[in-house]
Amino acid sequence: MRRSLGGLLLIVAGVLIALAIGSWWLERVAFSPSNDADATASILQDPDIRGQIATIVASADAPTLSQSPTQLKEFIEQIALIPDGAALMTEFVGDAHASVIGANGDAVLITAEEQVVIVRDERVGEMPSLRLPVQPVGSIEFIDTAAGWVSIVSLALGVLLLLVGVVLRPERGEGTFALGVGLATLAGTLFVFGFLVPLAVLPALSDDTWMGVFPRLASHHRTVTLLMALGALVLAAVVLFTTSSRRQRRQHSTPLNVGRYREEHRWSR
Repeated sequence: MRRSLGGLLLIVAGVLIALAIGSWWLERVAFSPSNDADATASILQDPDIRGQIATIVASADAPTLSQSPTQLKEFIEQIALIPDGAALMTEFVGDAHASVIGANGDAVLITAEEQVVIVRDERVGEMPSLRLPVQPVGSIEFIDTAAGWVSIVSLALGVLLLLVGVVLRPERGEGTFALGVGLATLAGTLFVFGFLVPLAVLPALSDDTWMGVFPRLASHHRTVTLLMALGALVLAAVVLFTTSSRRQRRQHSTPLNVGRYREEHRWSR
């Protein structure tokens, strides 16, 4: 079926808007550091990140507490796996996440106050702040910036083409077909950008310990991501099926009407 210029512009607009939303969701999932306790708990499920924090704190505080560094490390890791324990680490975990994506230029420190609540002993209250070895990853910083620009530019172009397409008065049914294509594209971009990219693509860009943040955050937002993608896909299927059914009804009814007109016209002579 040949489509009008207005219909084609509506399809392109729908794809661009879907790309903008998918890019925005990637930023929301992977590149939005926060002090949310649930997100921190998910990040600390990564054994390498949890182990690095526990090793640094235990190595510094164990002599003061007259404990074995190995035993103290195991204790800290157990604390990190408990939601209430993870909530005690939200500040520096969020700072570490920000540092990886290049949004934090300061050193990531575990203060003496945080060490007290982590090891549950006030004797470390006079300890100096401990520094986590977290460095910005250039490729991650680039993707973060690119995702922001893609979201803005795609949305602007999509809205512009949408307005132009409407002004050009597309054929009947082309608007709903473009909506269905846009929703199907949205389902794909949400799944790819909101789940697959942070789960598998971003961690492969560096062997830094803190790259484990991204798959953990992908898992943390997995339910919401999949529900939104599934919802968009179901809506797309409904819209496209409805559009196809209407087109088929019009195609079946048109020959009948034409034939009836010709028959009536012949008898009227």
